[in-house]
Amino acid sequence: MWGVAILTCVMACGGPSDQSLTRGDRLLAAGDLDAAVAEYKLALRQRGDEPDVVLRLAHAYALRGDVDEALRHYRDLIARDSSYRFQAAADLSTLARQALSEGAPDNMARALLPVWDWGLGLVPPDLKLALAHHLWRDTDYARSLPLYLSALEEPVDDSLLRAPTLYYEMGRAYEALGGCRTALGHFERYLDAASSSAPEWAGARWHYGNCLFTLAQEDRAAGRPGAALQKLDRTVSLGVPQTVIDRAHLLRGELLLALGEPERALDAYEEVLRLNPARSGPLVQQAELRIRQIRFGHD
Repeated sequence: MWGVAILTCVMACGGPSDQSLTRGDRLLAAGDLDAAVAEYKLALRQRGDEPDVVLRLAHAYALRGDVDEALRHYRDLIARDSSYRFQAAADLSTLARQALSEGAPDNMARALLPVWDWGLGLVPPDLKLALAHHLWRDTDYARSLPLYLSALEEPVDDSLLRAPTLYYEMGRAYEALGGCRTALGHFERYLDAASSSAPEWAGARWHYGNCLFTLAQEDRAAGRPGAALQKLDRTVSLGVPQTVIDRAHLLRGELLLALGEPERALDAYEEVLRLNPARSGPLVQQAELRIRQIRFGHD
């Protein structure tokens, strides 16, 4: 155990600070954490912030479940020697597991976030998904996504790694960070695996359609009409987001007309009119202009 390997009793009996450390070590081994903390604090006052004293106190606070105090002392140690982050990570990870077992994900994240900041590799494999999901729910996609990716590389037999929800969350993270091209694959994996009654199903379809439309516009602007048309076809087939479907039909018409397919383009423009029965707005005006051009050859 850490207490046996690191918190060895001080054999010298010369000074009161040594006696405080010895008593603290014995109390810690006996499980009397409050008394051990008191002895280590006494040694700290007597000897100052020597690393061996601060380390004992930080560890005792961690065992007691006092995240803030343990973290404060560990940060002091790490500022002087970064190697202390390994012991800090071990203690805080233990607190995180305890919080998870007690159904307190906020406390789990409070213990683990400093560990993430010290290095992603210090977050234990069995805690990466829990922390990733917590950060994702807080819309902290920039920190959640590396955890998801790292968790998928770990040899952990965890059913969560096979859960469709994982791919929905990763897709949303990629989309939010501007990575719709990568997000598409994750949304597709989710929609292929999940049930239509799943709570994320409608959201996954919406975000999938949104990414398709976004990328279709990018493909068109980059001179890739074929790729843009394929994505627009999938968008209108999906039917969501409804707010972009008339725009998707208009863009389909523009692409088809440019590709020399006026009849298919005409169908696309007429869909714009069907979706706007009030016949108002710039999309309708553009569609009506194109319909006149195709049918009557008007400029």
